[in-house]
Amino acid sequence: MRSAAAWLVAAALLLLTGCAPAAPEPAAGGTRIDNCGRTQTFAAPPQRVVSLNQHATEILIALGLGDRLVGTAYPDDQAPPESVAAEYAQVPLLAEEYPSFERLLAAEPDLVVGGYASAFDETEGRGRDVLADAGIPTLLLSESCTEGPAGMDTLLADIAMFGEVLGLRAGADRLAGEIRGRVEAVQRRLAGVEPVDVFVYDSGEQAAFTLGGHGVGNDALRRAGGRNIFADVPADFTEVSWEQVAERAPEAVVLVDYLGAPVAGKRAYLEGHPLAAGTPAVRDGRFSTIPLVELTEGIRFPDAVERLARDLHGR
Repeated sequence: MRSAAAWLVAAALLLLTGCAPAAPEPAAGGTRIDNCGRTQTFAAPPQRVVSLNQHATEILIALGLGDRLVGTAYPDDQAPPESVAAEYAQVPLLAEEYPSFERLLAAEPDLVVGGYASAFDETEGRGRDVLADAGIPTLLLSESCTEGPAGMDTLLADIAMFGEVLGLRAGADRLAGEIRGRVEAVQRRLAGVEPVDVFVYDSGEQAAFTLGGHGVGNDALRRAGGRNIFADVPADFTEVSWEQVAERAPEAVVLVDYLGAPVAGKRAYLEGHPLAAGTPAVRDGRFSTIPLVELTEGIRFPDAVERLARDLHGR
């Protein structure tokens, strides 16, 4: 967290350039939010927020949360989008993976935000009930709890929710407009194209860990002119057999990139696999790579749509 003096200097410079961050907007009578089966009430915008998982942290920075973001954890890559990179670097990293309950308490949050349901793993002592008993409200990105398919609309609804809770409605409206505009521009460019059958390969050797039909990533692929060959599986990510991969004969493979799992090894594995190697995608060497955080609910959703559209259709 920056020093008071540094913040005052930064604020003065922003005022001079006309780019000062908007002050939190108080909600009359408090804000009541239904989120993933829990109701939370906020008398005023939280002032000390901890965000677990990189994609959730990027959303909060893009909204303009600034120095009210006092901790993050579990980064998925080392290169946040340029629009949030400088501020992301200033957020204290509480843990390379998830922090302990004690480490969370030490940050003195008045709100903890989770990107994945695993952020609030009860068996590891970070359950939402445990945090509530400590007086700390929690919010979870809706992709982790929706019963049906999630997509861009899920993301935009969560952005609006954070705008309400954090008193950053103007930032939420701006961010939602930018995301919607970029995605709609891609869809106009792709009007009339024939979708490409795609196998998304995350990991796995005995079985393939792949993208199912309920995740935000599936919606990004669809809007980019792709057809997920496992879109019929009701899960965000799921395991499938290599026999199923071969039977569905993908025309292109998207390799998922994240820390600790080099994509070069994934491609080599597919090229040497007795079943995967015979699919049109691998046989023709039609590979694309995408960061994991672009396939999850976050500000990189339009990046995913633009990247996939270029790789699949050259547009």
